[in-house]
Amino acid sequence: MSTPSLRGLNWFAALSDNAPTLPGLPASLKVADVPLGDQPARLLCVVPDAHNRFVRARDGEVGLLEGWGLAQAVDQAIEADRAQPHKRALVAIVDVPSQAYGRREEALGIHQALAGAVDSYARARLAGTR
Repeated sequence: MSTPSLRGLNWFAALSDNAPTLPGLPASLKVADVPLGDQPARLLCVVPDAHNRFVRARDGEVGLLEGWGLAQAVDQAIEADRAQPHKRALVAIVDVPSQAYGRREEALGIHQALAGAVDSYARARLAGTR
């Protein structure tokens, strides 16, 4: 087994200036609200989690928890910005080796979790998020 890449986590740390991450999300997902220049932004990054309960997602792959967590983080941003004239930018820092392919993940609906994340991103765009 290869060593998981920490490149995404390193970019997240650099762009967030080590800002606090949002609570209540899986350990494999880092999310922070930060200013980028003079604009608000939400950084989102999937990172390795050696203790992920889904073995196929331990090296930074996007799996069930990550798909639903991304959807939750994007939905929170949509709701928080609903009454704001200027919506925050969503910045996805992507450095993942793959989707978490596995029998358990397929049986539990990884396709639905990842579709949920895509749906949230699409709804954010329709709501005016950059």
